[in-house]
Amino acid sequence: MISSLFRLGFAFLIMSGGLSAVAEAATPVIPDVQVIDQDGVSYRLYSDLIKGKTVAITFLYTSCKTSCPAMTGLFGAVQHKLQGDAHLPVTLLSISVDPVTDRPAQLKAVANKFGAKPGWYFVTGSSPDVTRVLAAFDAKSPQRSDHPSVILVGNDATGQWARYFGLASVLTVMELIDSVNGSSSLRVPSTPD
Repeated sequence: MISSLFRLGFAFLIMSGGLSAVAEAATPVIPDVQVIDQDGVSYRLYSDLIKGKTVAITFLYTSCKTSCPAMTGLFGAVQHKLQGDAHLPVTLLSISVDPVTDRPAQLKAVANKFGAKPGWYFVTGSSPDVTRVLAAFDAKSPQRSDHPSVILVGNDATGQWARYFGLASVLTVMELIDSVNGSSSLRVPSTPD
């Protein structure tokens, strides 16, 4: 009972912006499960979307009215900043914690609402696979509404990962990206695809 109250109080502080923390994160063992994005395209989570890349990951459910829209709005601003800053490619992943409800149509509506561009994937999968993914990223919770407000940033090629608890700023996310890439000197001129 006490630990549940502590978790609730800690979660409230983080979600309300009263507390935030950055932590180096252990390299996760990411299951290579099948996921489906907002366009109905199937991918292998690890081999197609993460392997060898720099990624920023957050978690959401489409019916959320609290921290999920704020985190998704943040990722929209991060994507805009990444495109304008001639930065090494960064894949953005918004992983649903509600695979039963969040299907491609619901994810697409959220992606459109927040102006997602190519390189930002809103993904879901089967319930067992999503449970494995959440466990791998230490983002599992008993109730979807209790999922942590966390941003994971990782460079799979180097094994460098960082975790930010709470609502971050665009600058904070950019600094996390730079930190897992080794330094801000990794910014390169953008080239058209």
